Amino acid sequence: MTPLLGYFAWWRDEPSSRFVFTRERWFGPTTYAGGADKASHIFGGWASQHLLESAYRGVGRTGSEARLLSVSVASLAGALVEAGDGFSQYGASWEDAAMNVVGAVASSQVSRLGLRDTVGMRIGFVPSTIPPPCCRYGGYGTDYAREIYTLDLKLAGLLPRVQAKPGPARFLLVSLAYGARGYRYSPEWARERNIGLEVGLDLAEILRAAGVPDDRWWGSALLGVLSYVRLPYTSLGVYYEMNQSRWWAGVYGPGWDPGFIIYD
Repeated sequence: MTPLLGYFAWWRDEPSSRFVFTRERWFGPTTYAGGADKASHIFGGWASQHLLESAYRGVGRTGSEARLLSVSVASLAGALVEAGDGFSQYGASWEDAAMNVVGAVASSQVSRLGLRDTVGMRIGFVPSTIPPPCCRYGGYGTDYAREIYTLDLKLAGLLPRVQAKPGPARFLLVSLAYGARGYRYSPEWARERNIGLEVGLDLAEILRAAGVPDDRWWGSALLGVLSYVRLPYTSLGVYYEMNQSRWWAGVYGPGWDPGFIIYD
């Protein structure tokens, strides 16, 4: 299913009769997406493993069997996507496949240790702008300026583990965040790679407190989405922008200048 979706999403548009590898590297300033693509693959492996593990448990597999199967299938799916990329303009990237495995393995270990209530990962969708059509850099691939990825510490799960009363703090997340922007459309001076520490709202925990049930399909679906999606304007953070070597604080997304290119 994953390769089929990948074909209709992007391979069909840029077919190639020759299989090629590409050397994308990792999170450096001159990489294709500033490392945001690698963060997205970690998240994809993490989320896929969790969903697959839940499915395998639902059909009677033991915990260890479900974890092994889910890591294997999630990793294989990622490798097949990269195989498809090998016949496109992107080329097959072993780094992308490796990040899928990292995400899947990390997720399985969180499950093995019983820490799902304490550790999570999310994709965030944030407001952003791009240069006008006349003045864009001719990059390729996905524009990651509207995305951010977080590794979350859920205080609702952590505080009881350390014998602390959660109180209102149970509605908060402390997150390590990563986002890159400007790598597809903007000039080099406007591109950013931000790593930060955020404090945000745990919307799933807030809804649980409001009475949304985990044991009803609609409640489980809603809480599941909010466990994996970071909504705009729900977090404040302190960030280090690595390309310009500067610190800044606030809400990630709005206020960024994407710049523009003047073509002669």
